[in-house]
Amino acid sequence: MSKKMKQPTFAIISIILTVIAFGLFIIANFLDPSSAYGTYLLVGGLGLLVMSFALYFFTGKSSRAHPETQENVITVIGCKGCDFKEERAFLPGDFIFKELGPCKKCQGVSYIKAIYSVTPKKE
Repeated sequence: MSKKMKQPTFAIISIILTVIAFGLFIIANFLDPSSAYGTYLLVGGLGLLVMSFALYFFTGKSSRAHPETQENVITVIGCKGCDFKEERAFLPGDFIFKELGPCKKCQGVSYIKAIYSVTPKKE
């Protein structure tokens, strides 16, 4: 069974439990206050309400959460001495204007010129 089918089912069960709990509260209201049955009905109704709320909130969270999209973070490397430009995957510790050492093309100083992310297109 898919998550899309589970969420409405749990919501319907939660609503039914709530309606039954309120029915028990109404019946307990009409019973004699000194009767033990009224107390049992109130405790039972409260238990059903707690189950209803737990069912609704805890089972619905996972199906409501949106799947995270994996973003590709790109680091652009440039050179201070020439027009050399290279792109690579972001590495921990990368920051803009960080010097990386000698340029591959002219032996000048290469540095991180830019950092950006690319979100993959949904299919």
